[in-house]
Amino acid sequence: MRLRLAIAASVLALAACQPTATEAAKPAETKAPVETASVEAGCNVTVSKPWIDQETPIRRYTAEASVLGPSCAQGVAVLVIRQREGTPIYTWAGQVDYLFGLRDAADPAAMKTALLDWIDQGDAGPEKTGTLPAWEETDGQPKRAEFPFMPIEGTDKAAWDQLKKDNLEMFCFPQGMESSNCAVLRPGEDGVPAAMEEIGLQLFPG
Repeated sequence: MRLRLAIAASVLALAACQPTATEAAKPAETKAPVETASVEAGCNVTVSKPWIDQETPIRRYTAEASVLGPSCAQGVAVLVIRQREGTPIYTWAGQVDYLFGLRDAADPAAMKTALLDWIDQGDAGPEKTGTLPAWEETDGQPKRAEFPFMPIEGTDKAAWDQLKKDNLEMFCFPQGMESSNCAVLRPGEDGVPAAMEEIGLQLFPG
């Protein structure tokens, strides 16, 4: 009897020393991903207009204007003049926020309209350098006009008079808030391709 009691006591003591069984570990709970909505309004707009469309001899040039940016206010405006086969002969770029006529366009639809106005050269055909003011009326000269043309640096009277005499086609567009940038087309001769060069700025009235 004592022996049985001793064995029973030993079994109970041994059981007491064993670690208690633990519940099987549950896999860590993963949180469902939170969906986020990202709306990229953007302001990516491109327009184009014929600049010179001449049948005989065939001379066709197109003005192409684009704005690229996360918003219209943060956009960059790019102007490209292309020959009829698409080759660019003039490029210009500037920040929309500093360009007259573009900075107030708040969305792509408004920017499209603004870009068409920005490169519009009127219905009478390209302006020509023969209509430029006399040298004496340009910026820095004795008879400076109220809203003078500012010839590009390095231009002298002889070069200006020749420019007027050549009567070259001229493309002007707002390049800031107070002036337009003007570039002229010099037709190619004897295998030399046509090229465009800037001649200066025309100050806005007002």
